[in-house]
Amino acid sequence: MREFLDTNLYLLMLLYSHFFSAVSSTLSSSSSSCQLQGQFHLNGMHKAGDVVLGGLFQIHFFSTYPDLSFTAEPQQPTCHGFDVLGFRQVQTMAFAIDEINRNSNLLPNVTLGYSLYDNCLQLGIGFRAALSLASGQEEHVTLDETCVGTPPVLGIVGDSSSTRCIAISTVYGLYRVPMVSYFATCACLSDRQRFPSFFRTIPSDAFQVSAMIQILKRFGWTWAGLLISDDDYGLHAARSFQSDLGPSGGGCLAYTEILPWGDNPAELRRIVNVMKKSTARVVIVFAHESHMINLMDEVVRQNVTGLQWIASEAWTSAAVLQTPDLMPYLGGTLGIAIRRGEIPGLREFLLQTRPDLHHNSSYGNNVINQFWEHIFQCRFAPPPAGWVEAGGALCTGQEDLHNVETEFLDISNLRPEYNVYKAVYALAYALDDMLQCEPGRGPFSGHSCGTLQRLEPWQLVYYLERVNFTTSFGDQVSFDENGDALPIYDIMNWLWLPDGTIKVQTVGEVKRSIFKGDELTLDEDKIFWNFETKEPPRSVCSESCPPGTRMARKKGEPECCFDCIPCSEGKISNRTDSTECTSCSEDFWSSPQRDHCVPKTTEFLSYHEPLGICLAATSLLGTFICVVVLGIFIYHRRTPIVSYFATCACLSDRQRFPSFFRTIPSDAFQVVRQNVTGLQWIASEAWTSVAVLQTPDLMPYLGGTLGITIRRGEIPGLREFLLQTRPDLHHNSSYGNSMANQFWEYIFQCRFAPPPAGWVEAGGALCTGQEDLHNVETEFLDISNLRPEYNVYKAVYALAYALDDMLQCEPGRGPFSGHSCGTLQRLEPWQLVYYLERVNFTTSFGDQVSFDENGDALPIYDIMNWLWLPDGTIKVQTVGEVKRSIFKGDELTLDEDKIFWNFETKEPPRSVCSESCPPGTRMARKKGEPECCFDCIPCSEGKISNRTDSTECTSCPEDFWSSPQRDHCVPKTTEFLSYHEPLGICLTVTSLLGTFICIVVLGIFIYHRTTPIVRANNSELSFQLLLSLKLCFLCSLLFIGRPRLWTCQLRHAAFGISFVLCVSCILVKTMVVLAVFKASKPGGEASLKWFGAVQQRGTVLVLTSVQAAICTAWLVSASPAPHKNTDYHSDKIVYECVVGSTVGFAVLLGYIGFLAILSFLLAFLARNLPDSFNEAKLITFSMLIFCAVWVAFVPAYISSPGKYADAVEAFAILASSFGLLVALFGPKCYIILLRPERNTKKAIMGRGIES
Repeated sequence: MREFLDTNLYLLMLLYSHFFSAVSSTLSSSSSSCQLQGQFHLNGMHKAGDVVLGGLFQIHFFSTYPDLSFTAEPQQPTCHGFDVLGFRQVQTMAFAIDEINRNSNLLPNVTLGYSLYDNCLQLGIGFRAALSLASGQEEHVTLDETCVGTPPVLGIVGDSSSTRCIAISTVYGLYRVPMVSYFATCACLSDRQRFPSFFRTIPSDAFQVSAMIQILKRFGWTWAGLLISDDDYGLHAARSFQSDLGPSGGGCLAYTEILPWGDNPAELRRIVNVMKKSTARVVIVFAHESHMINLMDEVVRQNVTGLQWIASEAWTSAAVLQTPDLMPYLGGTLGIAIRRGEIPGLREFLLQTRPDLHHNSSYGNNVINQFWEHIFQCRFAPPPAGWVEAGGALCTGQEDLHNVETEFLDISNLRPEYNVYKAVYALAYALDDMLQCEPGRGPFSGHSCGTLQRLEPWQLVYYLERVNFTTSFGDQVSFDENGDALPIYDIMNWLWLPDGTIKVQTVGEVKRSIFKGDELTLDEDKIFWNFETKEPPRSVCSESCPPGTRMARKKGEPECCFDCIPCSEGKISNRTDSTECTSCSEDFWSSPQRDHCVPKTTEFLSYHEPLGICLAATSLLGTFICVVVLGIFIYHRRTPIVSYFATCACLSDRQRFPSFFRTIPSDAFQVVRQNVTGLQWIASEAWTSVAVLQTPDLMPYLGGTLGITIRRGEIPGLREFLLQTRPDLHHNSSYGNSMANQFWEYIFQCRFAPPPAGWVEAGGALCTGQEDLHNVETEFLDISNLRPEYNVYKAVYALAYALDDMLQCEPGRGPFSGHSCGTLQRLEPWQLVYYLERVNFTTSFGDQVSFDENGDALPIYDIMNWLWLPDGTIKVQTVGEVKRSIFKGDELTLDEDKIFWNFETKEPPRSVCSESCPPGTRMARKKGEPECCFDCIPCSEGKISNRTDSTECTSCPEDFWSSPQRDHCVPKTTEFLSYHEPLGICLTVTSLLGTFICIVVLGIFIYHRTTPIVRANNSELSFQLLLSLKLCFLCSLLFIGRPRLWTCQLRHAAFGISFVLCVSCILVKTMVVLAVFKASKPGGEASLKWFGAVQQRGTVLVLTSVQAAICTAWLVSASPAPHKNTDYHSDKIVYECVVGSTVGFAVLLGYIGFLAILSFLLAFLARNLPDSFNEAKLITFSMLIFCAVWVAFVPAYISSPGKYADAVEAFAILASSFGLLVALFGPKCYIILLRPERNTKKAIMGRGIES
């Protein structure tokens, strides 16, 4: 279209230049007058006046151009197809001028005239009319000596087309002739540098685009399709959409398609297919009525419903589209329409329209006469030849417009007419302002003013830029710096009523004011939505991302297409469609929904949880006991105390606590034409070998093409056969080789006798049949590239082999009824078909030929490559083949080293919608896109994908976890208290150390078994106690290492029995101490007989047997067993021993605790018995250590996960064992080894050495 415009404009400029030179030449020869050299025959309407305004309107739909033979003067183009509405616009301008002339307040003493022309919807005719307005129609123009005077027209109202306005304004702008359009909307016309004198009373398309974007935003439509016309109107609108839609936040265009001019079914079918496949439910059409008619034919054919149409002003009010057949598709359309206005008195003026019976005069109103003939279907005299004979009526001029129904008189919907009305008044007000200028105070050079006698068009432009008035309908009219009026549009809705009638109703308006800017007003309750829900449709590429997610734009897609990615831990988004997640402050963390920050959970040992309550109670109890003990110690303040668990820093005050010691540390110690290159073309066999495309100009684009072509074959002897071709000199016989004769005539450019009339006279040669094919160069003899010919060759041989097979049939063994055979005498075609289906042979070129059940031969194609050689020559070479065989199926053979790649890298290009998803990710198809377009989503934890382009991630087996790359499963890390880790090593060493100490102590006691200190209080119990302590130390080793069934069963049993044995020995020791001292009192001798050696052994055995029974019952009923725990860590397996029965475990511990407390109480009672070495004190202290360790063990064990629970239990065993070992045997070893002088009976009895 642009090329068409430029070409026409260039031609018309030449025409204008020629016209102007003709006038100039006349001027140069005569100083007083000039003569018009020629006239255009244009349809027009004229009225004289002091000042004449021009007008360009569409009065006819069609035009006919004569053939241009250039052997005579070209005829003028003719127009036909009268446009009644266009004529109403003409009459609106005439009415406005008439109204102004009758207005004494506007342009007093000045009579306006008009000169209005028809453009017939053609640029060429419109440009002719514009030139006629600029030059005038007087055949002789008389000028005064200063060559001044009023120009033929002062300003022009028109044109209705943006394309025509661009062309005309380009010329008029050179002379600053003002042009006020009422219907040209192209945003390009706002360019003041190109169109300095152009104005318009219709809003620019830029505002129309802005209005549509506001509607899109109002209903949340962020995903829309755009259809445009192939002209300035549509192309500039598309540019505005693409530049304004995204930045305004209005959304994105799903597609942009150009509607073809005229009927182009293939292109329209493609466009409608795009609309069907798109997920956009809103379609914006910036085109003309004619485009929509063709488009809707295809929409109806494909039954494309469920779309919300948005119409530009060019077709919003098109009645031809408002039909019951189209309303299922176009019902509910929202459209931008030119502002409707009211023009009082217009209908009465229209009714006064009368023809000019003298229309042949130079200023005749021939347009009115054409209107009259159209309305009343008559002809003015003299009528066309045959009109009266055919029964046609003659126009008299007395016909009455009141008696006809015509849209010409319908003034209920004045839209373009209202803009015409405002344009005329704008010119009038500008002229009025100019004529009211006071001399000496004007705006021009020397403060001069424009006058009616010396009026220049550019002076009117100055006042037009400053015009400001209000119409009788209340609309303000003024022009901005670009010549655009304050824009205002009505918003229309196509309503489909239940009775089937159609109504186009106004549902709002959009306008721009100086102070408020753009304003959109919509009455949404009035809008008819052509959907089942009766609500606005959803039209988005991607749904909004809720709070807690962020938008991640899809690669290669518009910015409206995105995925919603959840915010990571510690980050939030607290609004819809956030582009990023923000981190929470240091003391806050993200909520589960990731939509707000919440204070981090403060974790501490609370007074309100069970563990805290227990500890608090224990602490208070301990405090109370401390107070009691403090009182005791104050009373006995000279007695030293050694604490193993008191940590208060205050206890380090030696002044207050001079005899306090502790074995635990103090708290103080804790402190990135169109020259489209870079494409790899794949050609079908239809154009792979087309030589017309193999040119140097095209090879930068088509070089490297890979194509499929018919199999090339070789046919030995064919060229010799072709050289034997001869014409049939008797070709008129019924079986003559007429085709060979035609070939002969073509090759040798001759004719056989009898030749055509005039052939010989024109110098043509006669064919003799003796011409020699060896002497001509023709592709007929080129057999180097036999492709269709090779297929012909195979087809003939297939028929021949089938016929041969049939004729070799043995009678009585044939395939037909009665086992008959086909014979040459009674041959039927269908019989040959039977054998054709089974034919199988190999050509001399090595190709197998047979047919499948569908009649298709085994397929084979050559693969060709277009090679562009360095010397610029082009070669199409064979680089492989693709074929199908019966046994191997489809086979592709390619010699990739021979292929020419037309790229800088000389390698095959990458052509994928989305890059392959590597292992560790899965494909997530993009919404509304082909299945080749996808995003790669990393597999979640515990899932993997171990191949490229996986559609889903698979979960790892229970004992496996995903690798960091998520591409394979790895065994979960097994966690248990191992001998190889520091904690396990420490516990093992401690256990072995304790065992070793026990052995050493046992050795010492055995060596000194005869000494009083060993023999005192039953040395046998001491030996049993040391043995049990050694077992206690050793049983802790069962808690270290990989849990197995036997270790799980044995660990608690061994632990329970060992400790019961140990505590039982201590209990018996305590009881013996009490019995001995009781026996020392008068009458207490009998108590000793119950605590002899046998009774002591029996008591230990019985007490230990009870624990053995408990362990046996536990192991039998619910045995502890190894367990793989995955609750603590999803990526780890924690090997642990489940206790099986919590009750059994509790009873085991409870029994130990019972014996320990009993021992403690008895020892506490015996602490003050007289003896220098009272073992009851040591037992009391050891039981305190023992009980404290196991009371602390319970909460620590419960709160410790996995291997740490085992470590806690092992630690408790070792700590309590060491406590017993040191408390009970430390003092004795001290005396035996370091103070042997106290190891006497006297010292023990308190009568020996003083310490």
